[in-house]
Amino acid sequence: MASRGRKHILLVEDDEDTLSATTATLERLGYSVKAETEGLKALQTFSKEPDLFDLALLDHGIADVTGLELAVLMRRIRPGFPVVLYTGYLDDPSTEQLDAVGMGRRVIIKPATTKELAAAIQEALNKWKGSKTEP
Repeated sequence: MASRGRKHILLVEDDEDTLSATTATLERLGYSVKAETEGLKALQTFSKEPDLFDLALLDHGIADVTGLELAVLMRRIRPGFPVVLYTGYLDDPSTEQLDAVGMGRRVIIKPATTKELAAAIQEALNKWKGSKTEP
């Protein structure tokens, strides 16, 4: 797993400007970023090397698949994988939808500050680390 050294984030965002800005922000925070503009392509990337990534930051409003649907598909490959949804809509997805897939309240509303983004990612990583059983 990519748990040593620099953390690897799979970023999925279909808006090129937001993708560039978010990638730059994540890199300034010290993360290595693999950015994709299509959800199904991101799923293909993730499927090839699921242990390469420490977390996924997913736009909920991706054209080909929602961020929540993509999170569910990623978690079928790697159960419990930490995901943070990044959305421009306050009520999408619902709390019930998030709870149903075990994501809690890990949703960032766009535009987010660097501090909000960093805090959400760190919380998700800490929760993931705390939930894994050590061999």
